[in-house]
Amino acid sequence: MERCEGYYRLENRRCDRGGSRDVTAANGETYFVCAYHARQGWATSVARWHGESDVRAGAPADLRPSLHPAA
Repeated sequence: MERCEGYYRLENRRCDRGGSRDVTAANGETYFVCAYHARQGWATSVARWHGESDVRAGAPADLRPSLHPAA
């Protein structure tokens, strides 16, 4: 199972859970997140990662709730 792309800003780390759905971020890109981060809506940040590692590949983006989920 692919890991969640959720990002904990205060802890500066990636979420350890497995992803379960696609969501659209404020930057217009689609991210794979766990149920916890999908429920958090406006309070969640996401980022691109190098494979399954904890090394970020890009700047974090904020999520925005989507009326039509991509998955």
